[in-house]
Amino acid sequence: MTNLKALRCSLSLVLLAAVSAAASAGGPVVPFDIQVPLVLKALTYDRNLKGRAGEHVRIAVLSPKGSASTAAELQASLAALPDRTVNGMPVSFREIKGSDEAALDQGLSEGHWAAIYVMPGFDRDDLAKIRRVAESRHVLAVAAEAQDVERGMVFGVAAQGGKPQLVVNLTGAKACGSDFDLALIRLSRVIP
Repeated sequence: MTNLKALRCSLSLVLLAAVSAAASAGGPVVPFDIQVPLVLKALTYDRNLKGRAGEHVRIAVLSPKGSASTAAELQASLAALPDRTVNGMPVSFREIKGSDEAALDQGLSEGHWAAIYVMPGFDRDDLAKIRRVAESRHVLAVAAEAQDVERGMVFGVAAQGGKPQLVVNLTGAKACGSDFDLALIRLSRVIP
């Protein structure tokens, strides 16, 4: 099965779960048990991932101050994820603290990070700071809340008509050092 067919199959398999989970979630965030596997699958289409990640895909998790519940939901879904690999490389998630731009830059300097998973709750100014740091460190800024892609994050998973849909900010992807394959772009809603 080609990668494109596999991605389409992955999207199709989660369709029914996405519809019921998104309806029960009551908000714009696609549930993490659906979102995370799609984010990891999307990373397989980044032709520059290995150059940024090395032999291990490290994903930093960033939450706004006082918002631990969303990060806890993410961690719970990760515990249920059987295979956390991207293109044969192991994947790990670790929460980092970054209350301001300098602290975030310091947190991302302490590791070879492939991506930063930005939890919901940051305002536009915070997202702009996160994007600046992500671009300077060549770390892919992944939005847990798809509307944050329109606010400068690189990609995320939205619910569109009851189906999960990848949303990709091409300008942001290039600025963070990513090069997504055209097969992924064709299946995504693209923000130029």
